[in-house]
Formats: sequence, C-alpha cells, structure tokens
Amino acid sequence: MIHPRLSIDAMCTFRWPFERDLALWRDMGARHAGLLVSKLADDPRGKMIQLTDAGIRASTLITGSFDLAAPDQWDTMRAAHREAIDLMAEFGGHSIYFTSGRTTGASWRDDLETLAAALEPTVAYARDRGVLAAIEPSLRTSSSFVTTLRDAIDVAERTGISLVADFGNMWMERDFRETLARAMPHIALMQIGDVVIGASGRPAPGGRAHIGKGELPLHRMMQDVLDAGYTGVFDLEVVGADFSSDCDEAELREGIKSASALLFDMGI
Repeated sequence: MIHPRLSIDAMCTFRWPFERDLALWRDMGARHAGLLVSKLADDPRGKMIQLTDAGIRASTLITGSFDLAAPDQWDTMRAAHREAIDLMAEFGGHSIYFTSGRTTGASWRDDLETLAAALEPTVAYARDRGVLAAIEPSLRTSSSFVTTLRDAIDVAERTGISLVADFGNMWMERDFRETLARAMPHIALMQIGDVVIGASGRPAPGGRAHIGKGELPLHRMMQDVLDAGYTGVFDLEVVGADFSSDCDEAELREGIKSASALLFDMGI
C-alpha cells in the first residue's frame, strides 16, 4: 500500500491511455491521481465513474491554456475550463490547472494584465463551483511566461488564481523556504520528483527523475513544504524532457514506491 497522501500523475505516463493508467493506480493502491484532460476526452463522465468506483479521487485535472496573443479564442478555452471544473465538482475533484501561456512579446507586467483579463471568468466560475483553478509556473517558456514561484505569487495576488508548485520547476528558487511560505496561501497542489542537476560528463536531461535518482535535497525541501503548512496530497509528476519517450512501467512502479517511502520517512 502506498502512502495515502501520494497522488500519481497521468503525466508520468503521457503516452498511456486512461485505462492503463487506472489499472496501474488500482494495482498500486493509489487513493489520489492527477488526470490529463486529453485522456478523458472520449468519455469524461464514464472514466470519472471508473475512477470513483476504484476509490481514487482526482487531485487535479490538467487542461488547456490560453493563447494570450489570440483573445478571439479565449471564450473557447473558458468553455473548456468550465467543463473541466464541472467534472471535478461532480466527482469530488480538488482542482484544475494549466500553464499561463507563452509571452506575447510585451513586458512581463503587460502579459500579466492580459492573463488577468483571460482568467477572470475561469477563476470566478471555479470559486462558485467549489473547485480550485490554478496555474503552474514552468521553466518551459514555450508554454509559460511565469517561470518562478516568486512571479506566480504576483499572478495569484493580482488574479485570485491558485498555484501548483512543482519541485522540478522550483528547486533553484531564490530563498526557497521563505518564498514557499509566501506562496502557501495560494497553493492548490504540491508536485514532487527529482532532477539531475548535471556535471561535466553528466549533462542534465531537461526532464525529471524519480525520487532518489536525481540530486535534489528532497528531505530539506519536503521539510520546508511541511513547515510552511501544506496539508494536501503530494502529486508525483515525472516526465521526460520532450514528453515523447514511453514510460518504463517497472521503473515507474519503483518510483512510486520511492515517493511513498519519502512521505513515510518525513513522518507525514
């Protein structure tokens, strides 16, 4: 049995269909899972019923992002967000999240104001339905102009959006402990994993590694999270640099066990 506060994210198995994800989660004894909207697309309610029947709650649902340079497309994305929020509300899901979208080429502050205008209906609808809508600051500038947790706090304070904080994106954050404490009132979900920092002859892969297979000071980082007051689930998200490589199931199973062991080691 894995730790009851561990969530397994469908991004770990990006190329797998939902049915294979669910079989793994059930076999591993997962109680929480992070979902990917594309894997639910052909039968969202039917798949959520299967998830619920397996005793698994959605920690989050990853959905599409706004194209900040194309406001004529925003209503379509807002409608997609409403559908995702409704699905989470119906089945007891905790949150939806997406990235901020890439820069329009304007200043950072102008991009923030553009994002605020795009986000307002989504944030209000999520609040009314009792679901958290969140963005994830990401080092992938192709999908996010918000690249640090510090900047994400500014976005949250300006827009009311919640935040997903991922070790893989924030391990180099300046004043990690203090920034995390500032961000905590806005955090919807903590995502964990490891990272190969790299060295001469051992370049960083650009993606994530399973717990214990990288070089992050995970016990210190986890303690900082706990000291900041986080009480939610920890979502394991380990993805390749380009999402194209298939998942090694045996490696993933060992990674899930390692992530679970970390939570037990922390006395959670």
